[in-house]
Formats: sequence, C-alpha cells, structure tokens
Amino acid sequence: MIKGAYIGGSGACLSGPAAFSGGDFRITAFCPSGAGAAAPAAPADRRSYADAAALLLTEQDLEFAAVSLPPGESFRAVQLSLERGLHVICEPPFCSSTTEFETLREAAERKKRIIFPVQPWEHAGPWRALEKAITRGLAGEINFAEVQALLPGPPPDGGATAGPGWQAFSMLLAMMRRPPSAIEARLDAGTAAFHAHFGGGDGFVHISFGAAAPRLRAAVSGVNGRLEMDGNLLRLDVKDLPRETVELRHELVPGLCRPEWLAAELSDFRKEMNGEMPRGSGLRNSRYCVKLLKNASYSASVKSAAIPL
Repeated sequence: MIKGAYIGGSGACLSGPAAFSGGDFRITAFCPSGAGAAAPAAPADRRSYADAAALLLTEQDLEFAAVSLPPGESFRAVQLSLERGLHVICEPPFCSSTTEFETLREAAERKKRIIFPVQPWEHAGPWRALEKAITRGLAGEINFAEVQALLPGPPPDGGATAGPGWQAFSMLLAMMRRPPSAIEARLDAGTAAFHAHFGGGDGFVHISFGAAAPRLRAAVSGVNGRLEMDGNLLRLDVKDLPRETVELRHELVPGLCRPEWLAAELSDFRKEMNGEMPRGSGLRNSRYCVKLLKNASYSASVKSAAIPL
C-alpha cells in the first residue's frame, strides 16, 4: 500500500481523499489548506492538519502528496512536498510561471522524485481515438488545430481560463506536436480566445462560460484532410477515403473525470513512481502550458499583442 497525504480541496479531477480509495493508494493524512468552501470533509480514519507544513514535518511514513490548490498556493505545497522527499500528484495548473515551474522541476530532479499533473481526460475514448488518427498520419502534416470548450454557469474565480485553460492548451500542444513560438489572447469576463503561433501552423482555443450545456470539440487539419473530436464523435475527412463519423461510448466534455479515467491516470502515476515509466513522463507539455497561460494574460493586457515565447 502506497501511503500519502492530501493537501487542498475538491478540484476538477482530485475530489478529495476519496479519490484515492481502493487500488494501490491510501491517504493517511489530510490538510484542507486554502480550500475554503471547497474543502471536502476529513475522513474519520485520517489524521487531519490545519497547516500543510506541519503535516509534512510530522508525518514520517508518506511516499506521495496529492495537491489540489490554486496555482499560487499549489506551487508552495508542491515545493514543500518535494523537499520532504515525496512524489507529487497535483491538479493543474500547479504554478504561475516558468520560473516557478523550473524551481519545482529542479527540486524533483534533486530529490529523484516526480511531479505528475493529473489529466484523466487523456484516457477518454474520443481523445485517444483522435490522437491515434493523428499518429497514423491521416491528416498529413498538420498546419491548423483548434479547441473549443463550452461550459454552463459563471466562470470560476480567476476568469475563464482558471479551470479549462490548462486542458485546452494541453490538447492543442498534443495535436500540433511542436512547440509554440508566440501567443495572442483576448480575455473577457466569461470568454477567452487565443491564437498560438507554431512553426508552419496555427492553433486556436476558445473558452466560453454561460453555455446551455457543456461541450468540448478539438480538430486538426493538414495536407491530407481534417480530423475532429466532438463530444463522443470522431469525424474523419481524409483525402481519397470516404467521410466517416465514429460514435464512441462515452462523451468527453470540459472537466469531466470518469472513475475509470482517473484509475488509469493513477496507474500511470504509480508506474512513474516505480520507474516503470521514464521520470518526467507526467510533465509532458506542462512547461508550455504554464508558459502559454502566463503570456496569454500579458497579451490580453497589451491589446492582444503577439507575445513571443
């Protein structure tokens, strides 16, 4: 049994200590630090602390920490956990700048530990089908990608990018498969629009709150055709092949976390902890997600100017 501590509240993916019930993991200590109204109830059989630093100093038999906090608070909690010698699984975004990201990455390297931003949607059938089609080269050389996320209700504290921004940029980077060179952004109360420049291609993200229903759409196009994931549908429009629409079992919408997706993500976390996956696997695209989110805010503040990355 792998023992760990839970620091924070109920996030989009990590819903509290209960997220680690069953399987190989067990939460033995809990600190709802900074969680406020979102704090889950402390289980009766877990030791509870009011301060994360006190928890990490007191508990001696931990192997990992699970962190679900806003980026500013998350950075400090992840840093403390790494310095304590723990592996970290965390709700992204977990820091606010590339400087903070490099500080955490260097701490993980020094302590020979891992940072694993939880992204269970990567195990969703529609997304895996789209990735497989891209990998097969069905679209050819990709020159365009877009992600559209529609969410009901008002935006969370921190604006339209606070929740789905990381997921949207992670998807965009996974589809374009090369680093971005610049970002332009427009941020309003309930909407966010981004144009990311890639060498030989363009990527677009649009996030909007107040929608009638949640919806997530991701598409790429290249010299050989267009591939699109829309909820539980995969649409293929490929040169010299008949158009095809594939309906998959489960729909993928912004922030959705099915139990089997989270279980698969926790399995990957365990494998990386144990050396069955290369150290750093969980950080794929994370540095650019942090960089895009940081520089998008700056672009929006200077009349949506293109900011080099």
